[in-house]
Amino acid sequence: MVPLFRAALALVFAALPACGPAAAADTSTGSRATAAAAQKLAEAASAPDCPHPADVLVQVLCNRALRVGLRTYYPGFSVRNDRGEFAGFEVDVARRIADFIGVRLIPVAVDPTTRISSVASGQVDLVIATMGHTTRRDAQVRFIRPHYYLSRTVVVGAKAARVTNWQDLGGRMACLPLGAGSNILFIRHHIPVLTFDQPEQLLDALAFNECAFIVHDDTFFGTLLTDPQWSARFDVKFGFAPMPWGMAVSRAGAEKLAALLTRLSVAFHADGVFLQLARANRLDTTFLQAEQARWSSSACVAEDGTPEPVCLMPPADLSNTRDATAFAPQATWIERSFRGWFGITLGLSLLKDRSSFSLLLQGIGYSLALIVGSQMATTVFALAFGRLMDAGPLPFRRGIGAIAAIGQTTPLPLLLFFGYVIAGGIIQYTGPVALAVAVLVIGFYNGCNAGRAIHEAQQALQRRHEASAREPMHRPTFGNAISLAGVQLIAFLINAAKGSPAAGMIGVPEFLNVMTDLTSYSRDRVAVYLVLLLFYTGLVLLVIVLLYAAQARLARAR
Repeated sequence: MVPLFRAALALVFAALPACGPAAAADTSTGSRATAAAAQKLAEAASAPDCPHPADVLVQVLCNRALRVGLRTYYPGFSVRNDRGEFAGFEVDVARRIADFIGVRLIPVAVDPTTRISSVASGQVDLVIATMGHTTRRDAQVRFIRPHYYLSRTVVVGAKAARVTNWQDLGGRMACLPLGAGSNILFIRHHIPVLTFDQPEQLLDALAFNECAFIVHDDTFFGTLLTDPQWSARFDVKFGFAPMPWGMAVSRAGAEKLAALLTRLSVAFHADGVFLQLARANRLDTTFLQAEQARWSSSACVAEDGTPEPVCLMPPADLSNTRDATAFAPQATWIERSFRGWFGITLGLSLLKDRSSFSLLLQGIGYSLALIVGSQMATTVFALAFGRLMDAGPLPFRRGIGAIAAIGQTTPLPLLLFFGYVIAGGIIQYTGPVALAVAVLVIGFYNGCNAGRAIHEAQQALQRRHEASAREPMHRPTFGNAISLAGVQLIAFLINAAKGSPAAGMIGVPEFLNVMTDLTSYSRDRVAVYLVLLLFYTGLVLLVIVLLYAAQARLARAR
């Protein structure tokens, strides 16, 4: 491996102005003979480029520091303790790289939502943060290959749950890590999801029954499955989506750093450095053993130390180009135009994928059906309660009044949950069933309030009639009561429209639910929530306009 390291360093450092002497480091058996050569190359170079470094590697050498983005809680890979110290496999890899270059390591805390933006914006020089290499992420950062680890995604739940495939998950809630590329698979299978920023939050959600299942890389559960108490309660149901993990640097201005890291990764595999560090952290080494054999072969390593492309593992392709929408190129053009004209990153990825776009259309359809249905149900319940609270014997009227009082005083989320439990116990719970339940519950909730208003208006008219001693033929009608309570009726119809997004909590695939699910794997959250704001604001305003137009027309008819 000595010639490989010599070729790597000669290629990178020969064209690199460094910033003074760098401390040699003993990072692997193969690097010992080249550490002194690296130091001499660095010392011989001048430092004219330090004020304006042209490459991240120049900046690292000038600053005598390598800033590496690391996770704060991922057992076995990277964990930060109460004293702020980092430990784990990825931390050890970062330390070996920094030692080899001859600079100090500066750990920087990142998470799944910030690891790409941190390295792309220059806040860190390198990120090693359990990040799967996907074709989509290739457009955002430069991944270093060969990859340093491999995982697969697994579904974990209670041991008593009999789940072996997607169909078995049914309508039960799955909790996912925010930003994971495989999250789209759950959306495509119409599985209700919740997302969390930190993996430890997933464990809490499972322990406290907030989620029926949690999803993460199998590496995350490695130490947990060896815990007798934890493994007695939970186990792995099934796995999918093998994912190579890669270190990453910025796509701009990091060519020399990427070249060095590529050759260093080949050497770390061939010399067994990755394997040694993984064993020290008690990780599964099946992948690394195979990689050591691969990169120890001259068939996979060129004379200059670069990996042969045929031996490199491709990134995971979680999207299918055949599923692109017809207007995906136009969406891309709009993104580029906004970035070029205004410096604004506008994410329209949800419009490029046919599956995502079909989910958006489905969400809009369900929302419109929910709005129309809840308006009709609210009207029917309002008229029914308004009439029945003044009809029949006293016990009957009081019974109807008690039911209306339950609807008035019970929070809508609790009513929706009761509807969900009842419907799920009677028939198979599907999207249309959830929609029907939501329509009835939202209609009942608002209809109880509107019906009470009609009842009170009817009583007020009756008292006014009795006080004026009018003839019986002029007694107030039910229509008069509806007219008097018209303002309240419209208010609760508007409230029914505003409350429609709450239906997502019981699995109705309406617009808010769909968009929230899509953000579990998309980073375009600003665009998503802006669209949500505009959609629901416009929808409620439309309902208001139509209701007042209908009221005005009825007034003219009378």
